[in-house]
Amino acid sequence: MDDLDRLFQRLVHNIRNGNAEYLSVPFTVQELYETLIPYRHYRRDLGIETNQDYEMAIARLISGERSYVRADQETQDRLRKELSSPHADPGVFRDYAGSRISLVPEAVQQMGVAIPAQNAGGYSTGRAAPTADGKLTPPEGSTTLAIPAMDSMDLQGGCRFCGGTMPDGRPVIYCPHCGQNLAAKHCAGCGGEMEPSWKFCVNCGKLAA
Repeated sequence: MDDLDRLFQRLVHNIRNGNAEYLSVPFTVQELYETLIPYRHYRRDLGIETNQDYEMAIARLISGERSYVRADQETQDRLRKELSSPHADPGVFRDYAGSRISLVPEAVQQMGVAIPAQNAGGYSTGRAAPTADGKLTPPEGSTTLAIPAMDSMDLQGGCRFCGGTMPDGRPVIYCPHCGQNLAAKHCAGCGGEMEPSWKFCVNCGKLAA
């Protein structure tokens, strides 16, 4: 488990709880580092000490390392070339702020998010369209995801971040598999870490559950 793994796990967690549509449709590189998982909000959760290390993890993610996300070939080739150079500038990913990336379904599925068998090999970039009664109808060929609630994962006794099995007979604060703080309280809206006494999230203003 390294910076890249923790970054992806936190990204999936944040998307699932605040931008669920991004589990199956693309989003921009700029949204990734400014909205979905900004370093200033998740430094402690990610366990990444410096902004340079954070940029390196973001660049590795967008480059397609470990097949966590998909991006256009030009973007990924440029980042891979930059990352392999002796004096790499990981912040070069900002040159592609408007480029769109997507989560790889198989990688999301390994995080405990079920993807129907007929869509397991791909996903649509279309968005749901409203019907006459105002309800949303998924576009043809779109992926419908069954997203497990955090509570259901907790009841199974596993880590809510990576799904790892917890040791029996002892209190657990940090997951022995991914190192995430299981005692921390997180906002249901943006996924940001909250103090136990807070009534509202300082990042998005959502009422604490």
